[in-house]
Amino acid sequence: MGRQTMNRLLEASSSRVQTSLPPSSYSQERKNSFRRPNQMPPRLSLLRRLSTHRDTNLATLLGVLRSPQASSTPLPHALSRAFPSPSDAFPLHTLPDLLPRLPSPLLSLRFLLWRLPPSPPLPSPHTLSSVAASLPDLPSAVPLLLSTSQHPLPLPHYALLLAISAHASLFPISLAILRHMRSFGIAPDVSCFHSALRVAGSPGDVSAVLDIMSTSGVDPTVPLIVTAVHKLAYGGDFEGARCLIDKMPEFGCVANVVVYTAMFDGMRAFGDVDAAMGLLEEMEGGGLGAGCVPNVVSYTCLVKCLCERGRMVEALSVLDRMVARGVMPNRVFVRTLVDGFCAAGGDGSLDSAYDVVERLVVDGALSSGQCYNVLLVALSGAGMAGEAEGLAQRMMKKGVQLSPLGGSAMVRELCRRKRWLDACYWLRLMDDDGVLCDSDVYASVLLGLSEERHILEALALMRKAMDKGICIEASCADYLVQLLKQHGDEELASHVLGLRRSPQVLSH
Repeated sequence: MGRQTMNRLLEASSSRVQTSLPPSSYSQERKNSFRRPNQMPPRLSLLRRLSTHRDTNLATLLGVLRSPQASSTPLPHALSRAFPSPSDAFPLHTLPDLLPRLPSPLLSLRFLLWRLPPSPPLPSPHTLSSVAASLPDLPSAVPLLLSTSQHPLPLPHYALLLAISAHASLFPISLAILRHMRSFGIAPDVSCFHSALRVAGSPGDVSAVLDIMSTSGVDPTVPLIVTAVHKLAYGGDFEGARCLIDKMPEFGCVANVVVYTAMFDGMRAFGDVDAAMGLLEEMEGGGLGAGCVPNVVSYTCLVKCLCERGRMVEALSVLDRMVARGVMPNRVFVRTLVDGFCAAGGDGSLDSAYDVVERLVVDGALSSGQCYNVLLVALSGAGMAGEAEGLAQRMMKKGVQLSPLGGSAMVRELCRRKRWLDACYWLRLMDDDGVLCDSDVYASVLLGLSEERHILEALALMRKAMDKGICIEASCADYLVQLLKQHGDEELASHVLGLRRSPQVLSH
C-alpha cells in the first residue's frame, strides 16, 4: 500500500516527464568478450613513480641517513643542508611510498618529523592516515625515538606523534608520548589530550589520560568531556561518565544536551538499551536542565539503537514521540529509520519505509526530493537495485530530481552487481537532468566498461566526463591506461589521460 500511495504523491509533485527509461534487458543483450583480471597489476615501484630529479633526491637522502657522520651532526641539520626546501624535494603525496624504503623504522620517523611542518596546523586527516599506515613498525619506532631523545622534542612534534598514533589506533603509544612530555615538565595542550582520548579503548585508558591532564594542570573543555563521556559509557562505566558530567562546573563548563547525548549513545553502543532509555526519559523530564532536553540527534541515536535490535515498531513510534515534543526530523533521522526498515527486509518492512517517507512528504517536514532521495540511498545500500531503479524512474518521470548522493548510491550498487551498461545508462540520464555523480562512480563505471570491452560506451562516457571537468584518481586512471593499451586501444587510453587527477599535495 505504501508504494501505491507514494506513486500518487509523486504524480502530484510535477508534470515534467522524462520519457527515456532504461530497457530492463539492456545489459543482458550485450555479450562480454573480456574477463576481468584476477588481480590488479603490480604497484609501480617508487623509482618508476618518481621523476629523475626525485631519484636524485632519494639517493641523496639515503646517503645522508647512512652517513657515519649522522651521529656527530644532528640529523635535522644534515637533512636541511642537503634539502633546503623539503616540500619541493619530498612532496607529501610521495611520503607513503618513501617512508617504508628508508633504512630503519627509527630513521623513517625522524625523517618524517623533519619533513612535516614544524608549526600548526597539522597536515590533513587524510595525509596523517596515509602516513600512519606507511610508517614501518610504529609501535616500536616511537618508544625508541622517545627513549633515545636526551632532550624534549618540540611541542609540534609531540602533537604530530600523537595525531599519527591516533590514526594508527595505538593508545599505548599515545600514553607513552604524554608521559614523556610530563617527564620533561612539558604541559600538553588540550588538543594533545584529545588526540589520545580518541583512541582510548577502555574506561581505564580514559582515566589514565584524565589523570595526566589533572597533574599537568590542564582543565578539560566541553568537546574533550564529550569524547571522554562517550568512551566511558561505551566501556560500561556509566557511573564514571555521570561523575565526569557532574564535575563540569569545576572546569568552568556547563553540561548540555550534547554531553548527555554522547552518554546516551555510549550506552547504546555498550548494549544497555534500558539504561539508555532511562537516561532519555530523564532528559525529557527536564530534571537535568533546560539545555539538556533531547534534540533530533538524541532521538536519532534512539532510533539507531532500536533498529539495531530489530525493534522496528518501537523505532517507528519515536517519530511520534519526538514530533509531540516539538522536535522535527532531519535527513539523518529519516535515513536512520528508513535504513532500519530496508535492512530488516521483507515486503512489510519495505512498505513501512515507504510509509515513513510518504508521511513526511505530506507533513512537509522535508521536501519530497529530500525524502525520496533518502529512500533511494537506503534501497541501494540494502542491495535492492531493482527497487531503487524503479523508484528512480518514477522520480525522474514525475520531475523529482535525483540528488548526487542518491544517484551515486544507486549506480554504485549497479557496479557492485557488474551491470556496467545499466550503470552507464543511468549516468547519462542523470547527466541530461543536470545531476553530477561522484568522480569515483565515473571511475568504477569506466573501469567496468573497459574491462568488459564496451569501448563505444566507455569512450562516450569519457567524453562526458571531460566535458564536465570530472577527474579520476591517478591510480585508477593509470590502471585504465595500462589495461586499454594491452588491448590496443591507444585512442581510448589517451582520453583517460585527459581525465587523470594528479596526486594532491595537501600541505607543505
